[in-house]
Amino acid sequence: MSDLQKLVNLLKNIRYELMTNDITIISTEDESLIRKGIQFDNGNTCYYGYNNIDEMISSVLISSNAYAIYYKEEFIGIVSVFFHSVKDLNKLEISITLNEKYRGKGIGSYLLTQVISAYFDNTEIKSFHLSIREDNTESIKLAEKLGFIKYPGSRKKDFFTDLNGNKIPQVQYLLTRKKYETNKK
Repeated sequence: MSDLQKLVNLLKNIRYELMTNDITIISTEDESLIRKGIQFDNGNTCYYGYNNIDEMISSVLISSNAYAIYYKEEFIGIVSVFFHSVKDLNKLEISITLNEKYRGKGIGSYLLTQVISAYFDNTEIKSFHLSIREDNTESIKLAEKLGFIKYPGSRKKDFFTDLNGNKIPQVQYLLTRKKYETNKK
């Protein structure tokens, strides 16, 4: 078994569940939940570079761990964790989409903190990356609040491509294991 397959299997076996503060996240491979969660991303930029939503769903199922997010009993979004680059399997990217009525309430911050902690504490992953729309100031503030820094390798020409083919400028943020462990103390 290749190192890539071993790491993929390790990530797929992290079936993280969190139940606290009326928030529950549960590992899922339910295509209808993933579809609904992707549709909460009204800018279609959390899962970008695909021609249609079915390709997005397939990609999430094949290359990531997806977690359904519930507030009390209501499904409110998804979190996906996937490899940032196949060239370096020590870097993960995280994506989160929430129903619009649950944004700005601290849920995203809470979930990102919990999921990132679970991965850093249970794997040898060296960093997490976030790709954020350049105009999404709330997500940028959240990334910086959680200790992410603007990725030094970010280029001005990095873009998301939404389902309509529109190119939307993005910025990359990075959280290293070292920075995470320093912040944790």
